[in-house]
Amino acid sequence: MEQALWTAQAVSSYREAAEALQWLAGQSVSRSTLHRLVEQYGGLLAERRREEGERLWESGVRGEELPVPREGPKQEMGISLDGVMVWVAGGWHEVKVGSCFVWGPGKDGTVEARNIGYWAAYGDVEVFRRTMWGYAYHRGLGLEGKAVIIGDGASWIDGFAEMYCPKRVRVVDGYHAVAHLWALGREAFGEEAATWVENVKQLLWEGKVESVIRECAAVLARQSGWSEGVARTAEYFRERRAQLDYPAFREAGYPIGSGTVESACKGIGWRCKGRGQRWKSKGLGAILALRSAGMGGEREWNQAWRQIRQAA
Repeated sequence: MEQALWTAQAVSSYREAAEALQWLAGQSVSRSTLHRLVEQYGGLLAERRREEGERLWESGVRGEELPVPREGPKQEMGISLDGVMVWVAGGWHEVKVGSCFVWGPGKDGTVEARNIGYWAAYGDVEVFRRTMWGYAYHRGLGLEGKAVIIGDGASWIDGFAEMYCPKRVRVVDGYHAVAHLWALGREAFGEEAATWVENVKQLLWEGKVESVIRECAAVLARQSGWSEGVARTAEYFRERRAQLDYPAFREAGYPIGSGTVESACKGIGWRCKGRGQRWKSKGLGAILALRSAGMGGEREWNQAWRQIRQAA
């Protein structure tokens, strides 16, 4: 059964999973059986993780002593959050995705994420946030660890940081910040956008956020009728000043990119957005739980499999 679940999350369809099990393991398992196993045991994993986060939170509210994180407490932990659109329940809806990691120096002076784990879910945002916090807690965040939270500045990410991470550093992912500059630049200057964007991007990297705001506001003041997102470009940077202090983040050695969760979103999309794939809520939630564990490698999968066995 573990081989069946692993294969079902690791390939792009139940048909391919059935073929892979036959070719590689000599096991004949029908697509309908794989679908049933995924819904049953992936659903158990999703429910187990949800219950764990809920129990931790309720125990904290009651002032009870919480368990030591399974992977040992860490002084700092990176948490990156984003979303990916999947066709479910008759329309396109956002799947919330999170990654947890530690970091250290990489090649050429870059910051390298290590020991990465993932959680993805569809449904109520508060359930996701609490489950994600419970997952991060046991990855080492605990109650005392500082969370370096990286995202695109979305309000649901703000809510996660404010509710669940009292010790936190908020970082707007550099790629998303620059994407806002490009959106304004292309609408304002067309094919000549690159010169303006590169100049303002340099100001952003140097920590001159007020100058970035002035540059954006000056361009927006030239005309009216901007597209909805572009019209708020200056406000986007104004509201997130503290999350854009890239020189301070670099000096502290913090990661400033959301590559861990971006790659996870691609992994979710590859599994869940294939040609003709249409999901129901139950089936999507189950495959997301298994896919999250599979993307984290052997350590994450083994832990998830233990939780499935205990729940079963």
